[in-house]
Amino acid sequence: MSVPAPSGGRVALVTGGGTGIGAAISRRFLAEGTRVVICHEDQRLSDELAEALAGRDGGVVAVGADLATAEGCREAVARTIETCGRIDVLVNNAAVTGRPALAPFVEASDEHLDLVIDLNLKGVFRCSREAARFMCDAGSGVIVNVASVGAYAAQQHAAAYVASKAGVVGLTRSLAFELAPRGVRVVAVAPGDIDVGARAWTAKGEPDSDPGWWTRKIPIGRRGVPADIAGTVSFLCSDDASYLTGQTITVDGGLLTY
Repeated sequence: MSVPAPSGGRVALVTGGGTGIGAAISRRFLAEGTRVVICHEDQRLSDELAEALAGRDGGVVAVGADLATAEGCREAVARTIETCGRIDVLVNNAAVTGRPALAPFVEASDEHLDLVIDLNLKGVFRCSREAARFMCDAGSGVIVNVASVGAYAAQQHAAAYVASKAGVVGLTRSLAFELAPRGVRVVAVAPGDIDVGARAWTAKGEPDSDPGWWTRKIPIGRRGVPADIAGTVSFLCSDDASYLTGQTITVDGGLLTY
């Protein structure tokens, strides 16, 4: 693939960048003068989300691609480079979360397992691989993976999800080790109970099934908001974090301190 000359300014691809945590990250980048590419499976939805983020004047590039597939991951990164001339930051945020990620282990189907792993882990691997090829040639770049406190603590009916996020943490360390000599940093953030408008399930059980032994309270006294994660991602992508790679920063209000 031929790569056009860089158009100037930092470019960030934020998968799932039009809703929830991803939208907060996109807005933070835009406020900092970074050009943002967001990706969702449906191109029309991507276009609508891009307009909602930046208005009709643009500033956000919309890409429709299925990141649960190898072709979709290649397309998302390729279109970023073709449109913007470069990719400086990749935020792997798109994931199956919430109720769609839940299934009692003994009842979980192969289809459920594939649904979660294909996007949450394979998608991160593939998008990172495609972006890293350009970043390594450029000699610089940052990849930020959005993991979860589920990588460190079991969650009810979430075996596939927990496994996928633990895999993201391990992948982050491995890629950081391998890509550091090429000038590419790889880090991750592990959100706790973040209020994205949907019912919380990471810290609280179902009312009719929670036995009480796994419910946690947040020491800091509130649920997180997407901006809490966006601020951490912004720092991880900044020059202030230039000596930081391979780490996963837990942003959970103290949820896992006990």
